[in-house]
Amino acid sequence: MKYRVTLTFALILLITFVLTACSDSDGMLSGTAEIQVRVTDAPSDYIASADVTFSRVYLKAEDDDTDMENGDGSSDVDLLPEGADPVTYDLMLLRDGIDALLAEAVVPVGTYHQLRMVVQSATVTLAEGVTFEDGSNMATLFTPSGMQSGIKVQLAEPIMAEDGSLTIVVVDFDVDDNFVIHGDPTVPNGVRDILFTPSLHEKSRTEMPAS
Repeated sequence: MKYRVTLTFALILLITFVLTACSDSDGMLSGTAEIQVRVTDAPSDYIASADVTFSRVYLKAEDDDTDMENGDGSSDVDLLPEGADPVTYDLMLLRDGIDALLAEAVVPVGTYHQLRMVVQSATVTLAEGVTFEDGSNMATLFTPSGMQSGIKVQLAEPIMAEDGSLTIVVVDFDVDDNFVIHGDPTVPNGVRDILFTPSLHEKSRTEMPAS
């Protein structure tokens, strides 16, 4: 019998465009945008803590998995660059309206078709009275090799980084789709394992002029 945990995990992608666009000799616009990614969560019936470590958060201009050279010669736009200190949060502490900053950076104005987040590790502690077959209540989940390129957030539409605007994108991290319990958590030592099957979707988006 397979059980799924009910949980909602949200990322708030806050895009604040802070510099005025200017015109160069060929009439092309240039500018930058400040981007923040914030995380929040909701309680779970069977999980007491879920420590997730993010090692990279970045945007891609292309809708597929190929790299697109930007004007400055870089292929991707990093919000939390690879090689920087990873960021770890216990998602169970980020609930009831509490969120935490995951990543931020100043990026070029433009159109971004993808938001990706690389998860380095995920450790789950089961709720009181819920145990694995060996009697333990903690496990480090297997992270798929494909995670090296990051979880692709399914955006409703591309992110338009226009000068002087503010965009807030809320993304669901639903544990029904991401943390799958195998076994019966309602009986002692009833959990065989938990599979990490990452899937992220945009929940809502708000666009407005920057204050």
